[in-house]
Amino acid sequence: MLNRAVRWTLGMGLALSVTLPAGKAQAQQKIAIVDIRRAIEESTEGKQSIGGLKAEAERKQKELLTKQDELKKLEEDFLKQQSVLQPAAAQKKREELQQKVMQLQEALQRAQQDIGQKEAKVLQPLQEKVLRAIDGIARRDNFQMVLRSDVLLWPQQSPMDITNEVIRKVNEMKQQPAGGAPAQTGGSK
Repeated sequence: MLNRAVRWTLGMGLALSVTLPAGKAQAQQKIAIVDIRRAIEESTEGKQSIGGLKAEAERKQKELLTKQDELKKLEEDFLKQQSVLQPAAAQKKREELQQKVMQLQEALQRAQQDIGQKEAKVLQPLQEKVLRAIDGIARRDNFQMVLRSDVLLWPQQSPMDITNEVIRKVNEMKQQPAGGAPAQTGGSK
């Protein structure tokens, strides 16, 4: 697998060297790398948003753990009393426990969906800001290509990494009026 990846990388390097004239290849190709996830998480707005989501997720998790503990106690009590209960009463208790287990599972699924929806709602506008910031920087600095760091074969710290600059630009966008941010990034040189 690794051998195939190395061959592919070398093949792409050879293809680029063949298609671009020697000497001009360096001057023509201006490439940048961005860690979009880090740009979102480390922006001021991202830290606040993600912190709020984590707090809510932890609160819901505590509630569900409390319900789970209550359910375990009920189950333990049932197991202790099962031998002295009439068969019909034992069956009824068993069904009640099963119903409560299903309700707990449904509550867990609802909580996961709720957090997922809130995360998407909160992070979507922030991701759009990050993409606008990348667009503005790429246009200003005349990058021919901006790559996501998570798709590189060996994403290491590089002078081509503009993530910190993207974070700064996103933080500046937050301070600007809502109508001014897109016009500024689209019109920058």
